[in-house]
Amino acid sequence: MSRLLSVLLFSLSISLSPLIFAANPVWDSNYVYNKKVYDATSTGGLKKGIRLNKARAHKRSRKSKGSMRFALIPNKCIRNPFSKLGEDDCDRGIRRSQLRSHAAQGMNKKLEYRFSIKKPYRKSYGVLDDDGNPINTLINIFEIKPKFGGKVMTIPIFTLYLEPKTLKLSVILSRSNPNISGKQDDVATYNIGRLKSGWNDFRIKTRHTPKSNGYVRLYQKGKLIYSYKGKTSYPFKNDIRYWMGAYICCGEGDRLHKKEPTHLFFYDMVKVRVLR
Repeated sequence: MSRLLSVLLFSLSISLSPLIFAANPVWDSNYVYNKKVYDATSTGGLKKGIRLNKARAHKRSRKSKGSMRFALIPNKCIRNPFSKLGEDDCDRGIRRSQLRSHAAQGMNKKLEYRFSIKKPYRKSYGVLDDDGNPINTLINIFEIKPKFGGKVMTIPIFTLYLEPKTLKLSVILSRSNPNISGKQDDVATYNIGRLKSGWNDFRIKTRHTPKSNGYVRLYQKGKLIYSYKGKTSYPFKNDIRYWMGAYICCGEGDRLHKKEPTHLFFYDMVKVRVLR
C-alpha cells in the first residue's frame, strides 16, 4: 500500500511540474540560447518579451543560429508570483526583458565581450516628470555586474545605455556600491555615439578592478567610441556576469508616456573570452 502511494505521488508530481513551471510567466532560471544557460526575465511576460528569431533577416551572419529578440513592453507589467510584496519589478517601477548569463568571469582579468545589436526604429515619447514634461530616458542595453552573494545587493559596474528618442549611447561606470559604502562613485560619459540602423557590432575590452590598473575600451563597428583608464569596479569577492536585453530602472517604467511603443531589440553573436 505504501509503495503504491509513493508511485501515485511521484506520478502526480511529474504531471504537475509543467503547471508549476507555467505558474511563473516572467522568470526562467534555465533558459538556453546557443548552448549557454541564462536566467530569463521579462515584465511583459516571457512569451512575448523574449524569443529566438531564426529569420534570415534578423541573423547577423550565416553562422548565426538565430538572434534573440527582446521586446520592452512599456505599459504592462506582470508580477512574479513568487516575489514578496514591495520587491517585485512591478512594485519598483521597472520594465525589462533580459537574459543574465550563468557563466561568470573573475574580477581583475582581461576580458573581451562581443555582441551585435539591431533595433528597428520606433518613435519614442520617453519618460515624463511629475508635471508631464519629457525628460531624458535611458534604456540599459548591456551591463556587467558582480554576482549576488546572498547578503549585500550588487549594482552594475559597467552599463551601456541607449536614449530611445535620439538613439544616442552613454556609459556609466560604478566604482562604489552604495549598499556597502553608503557612497555613490560613478563615472558617467554621455553621447559617445549613436545606435545606427542595421546591425551594430560592439566589442568591450576591459579589466574590472578596484585598483588603478583597470580599463574599459568600447568599440562600435570597429571604431573606438569610449576609453577609460583607472579604477573600474568596487571591491567584491564574487565573479561577474553580463546581462543583455532592455531594462528601464527604478520608477522610470511607471513614468513612461502612455503612447510609448514596444521597443524591439535583436541580439546576436554574443561571446565572452579571457584575453592573454
